[in-house]
Amino acid sequence: MTSHARAPGGIRRARYRWLVHLGLIGTVAVSLVFEPLVLAIHIAVGLAFAVLAGMHLVQRRRVSASLLARLARVRILARPAGRLALADLLLALVTVGMLVSGFWDWFAGHPTKIRWHAITGVVLAILLVAHTVRRRRRLRRSTVR
Repeated sequence: MTSHARAPGGIRRARYRWLVHLGLIGTVAVSLVFEPLVLAIHIAVGLAFAVLAGMHLVQRRRVSASLLARLARVRILARPAGRLALADLLLALVTVGMLVSGFWDWFAGHPTKIRWHAITGVVLAILLVAHTVRRRRRLRRSTVR
């Protein structure tokens, strides 16, 4: 653990961050399993995922702020930190797109012809697997800054 995690309350914050990570992974898995079976569970778990994604961004607010600042500088985007900023932006946009398209389908009472919610769901699942696999070593030891 870093010295930050050993600070008073640091271990507790690290545990909360780990629980949010587990919640994000768990809600994705449960939502995908229940989507064809019980739509109400899929919707409830999908909304829980959206709340956890927001909590994750709040926990990473300093990192997120610096990543947003990097997006404004085009020359930095080719560097690893810039690519990380682009990847996080893509994850956020696809998550918002999936949430909006899910509400659109729900309020319409049926899926759209193009199935935007399904498409963004598949894209988000692929991105989340890549995101998790690339960061698997840091998931357990990550700290909130």
